[in-house]
Amino acid sequence: MTLKRRRGLLLMAAGLSVLMWLVPFGGLLLYPLLLLNTHLHELFHAVAGIAGGGSVDRILVNADGSGLALVRGGPILVVASAGYVGTAVLGGLLILGSRSELASRTWLKVLAVGLAGSMVFLVRGDLVGLLFGALWAPALWFLAAKLQGDALAGAVQFLGVQLALTSLAAFRALFAVSTQAGHSDAALMRQATGIPDVVWATLWLGLSLAVLWGTLKTAWNEPGGVSPRSSEVG
Repeated sequence: MTLKRRRGLLLMAAGLSVLMWLVPFGGLLLYPLLLLNTHLHELFHAVAGIAGGGSVDRILVNADGSGLALVRGGPILVVASAGYVGTAVLGGLLILGSRSELASRTWLKVLAVGLAGSMVFLVRGDLVGLLFGALWAPALWFLAAKLQGDALAGAVQFLGVQLALTSLAAFRALFAVSTQAGHSDAALMRQATGIPDVVWATLWLGLSLAVLWGTLKTAWNEPGGVSPRSSEVG
């Protein structure tokens, strides 16, 4: 894929993502992506907890877009930060991976397998959350198997941008909660460290913005390209 073509797809993916956030009833169109973001957010909490020596009772994904990972043990700094930052990093990796058909397919299949595994072993919630989780896994695998060329790259870029944007949108909600006495990842950090919620929210927001900016800049400036055929040889 040429640099000009890749830039055009990236602009289309970013423009469509922003447009869907702005148009009336766009939230309804983005609702499945909101639940996917929540699912991945909580899954990152769970993975961080397990990697840190803890355990996970279950993940809750609710119809209103909220979620909860019941993690026991693990370093609180890593576990609480993993949700927002992990989702932003994943979005960035998807954008970078869209340069190659092989990488695009691999990322979509990894997501599909991860979601399917979490549905079997971890996710518990209301009916809508369970339903959309069960639908996303085969949908991502289907996209990886059926899409080719620009359609595949565009889909992966759109999903990557959406994950980054929904992560940033979640930060707005986190800021609103952080200024009150509600539950949030930042509130957990305040309880553990004594540092105010808004400090943690600002730190996570800054890290996610840095990841998003660096990823978009790299994807935009990276010269050359790998053809679909040559990227899958061997």
